[in-house]
Amino acid sequence: MTTQIEEILSAKLESGENAYLWLQSAAGDCILWPTQDASENEDSADEIGRWELTIDEAKELIETGEVNEIE
Repeated sequence: MTTQIEEILSAKLESGENAYLWLQSAAGDCILWPTQDASENEDSADEIGRWELTIDEAKELIETGEVNEIE
């Protein structure tokens, strides 16, 4: 597992049970939100973290089963 994927999974775990991980797999844009509702408002002030992933990293993250929404 790459360091960046470990960082994302750790951030999600630390953010609590309502944390919502969104991934735009083609572009590699990954955003961690405090809740699903926060992700729908798309107010970047609410985001906990944002990462740019390679296609391989996006696939690796998806395989963890921790992504809540994939576009």
